[in-house]
Amino acid sequence: MSDIKTGRFEIRLAEEGRNQIEAAAGVVGETLTDFVRKAAMQRADQVLALSSRTMMPAEQFDEMIRSLDIADEAPALAEAVARGRRFVRR
Repeated sequence: MSDIKTGRFEIRLAEEGRNQIEAAAGVVGETLTDFVRKAAMQRADQVLALSSRTMMPAEQFDEMIRSLDIADEAPALAEAVARGRRFVRR
């Protein structure tokens, strides 16, 4: 499988921003395109990784885990059972 890049992506930014990005790309010896592509992909990976997690304080997590061990009364289910079946198989 080849790694041919055919997609195109353009952005608009102030000259100051472009100059800063070009300078940073030069420091690491990358082209402007490679630098921006790598930075965008790295940020996308970070955002997607965080979006698949749920963060909460330890106390809240412990409370959630404890609540899973407590049986729910399920009043709607108990009411449905008490009503009996609407249809009976014969």
